[in-house]
Amino acid sequence: MTTRPPATGPDRHLATVREVALLWAGHHPGSFPEVPLDDKLDLAYLDLTVAGCVSTYLGNGGIPGHGHLGILRNCLPELQAAVALLGRSAEYHEGLTAFRGLLTMAELILADGS
Repeated sequence: MTTRPPATGPDRHLATVREVALLWAGHHPGSFPEVPLDDKLDLAYLDLTVAGCVSTYLGNGGIPGHGHLGILRNCLPELQAAVALLGRSAEYHEGLTAFRGLLTMAELILADGS
């Protein structure tokens, strides 16, 4: 799944920042979602890594931190694998939603920064 920026032209960047901010506002505001126990540490680390990039992007007004585009690019396969893993069981619906959101935010930031 490839996400495209929500707009084109000169407003594309601002629209992307707004879309990422909306997704970020809904990103598991409570405790870490239920995920398979064997994968919890890896998924928590992935969540933390991507969240740091998203937080910096938003905190900088839509400018990624140094090296963050590379980090997000490297995380895409892991995010896609997490979505596939969590999508196998209805038990992990909240985790699936959270990692789909992280994947979408990463894709949006990468599209904005390229």
